[in-house]
Amino acid sequence: MSGTTLVGLFCVAVVATVLRVHRLPVRARYALAAAAAIAVLVPIGDLSIAATVRGATGDLSAATLALAGNAVLTRLTGRTLLERRERHALVWLVAGAALFLYPFALGWTPFDPYALGFGSIVFISVLLAITLAAWRAGRYPVVFMVLAAALAWLGGLYESRNLWDYLIDPLAAAYALGALLSSGAGKLLSQRRQRAPVV
Repeated sequence: MSGTTLVGLFCVAVVATVLRVHRLPVRARYALAAAAAIAVLVPIGDLSIAATVRGATGDLSAATLALAGNAVLTRLTGRTLLERRERHALVWLVAGAALFLYPFALGWTPFDPYALGFGSIVFISVLLAITLAAWRAGRYPVVFMVLAAALAWLGGLYESRNLWDYLIDPLAAAYALGALLSSGAGKLLSQRRQRAPVV
């Protein structure tokens, strides 16, 4: 599957989420998803919409593809690849990785964690430990995501030779951080409502 096709999956996930296709009859959901896939993958002139998006975002990481694939499946069938606790674990892992990677990679400190992705034994060892811990805890989607990213990296699927680019990207980071902030804000509002005196 090419990088453009994977970006097309992401585009279909966005369309399915924005249009709330899960509220439509089953046949209408599949028809709309098929139409969206054709619209984003068929070239308009020289490039398709998916290719244009890929040019802006770059190749998508395993985290973004896992979240996008789950979104498409959930909107179309009502089923999910990621149970609530598994999705929660994935979101926390992506958010933690983003907070570790991006602030330092911007040059705010002499330490550049992005350089670790070029084959650092320490980074690979830590990643292996996290994967084994996720396996032991039963967070299998995290395990499969890391394995998929590692295999794609070893196979040179993308132009980048940095493992970080296969694991996470700004889209996944923004989603994970937004989800955690939204969840935290919701819990805070709920606590305040519970503490508020009844008039």
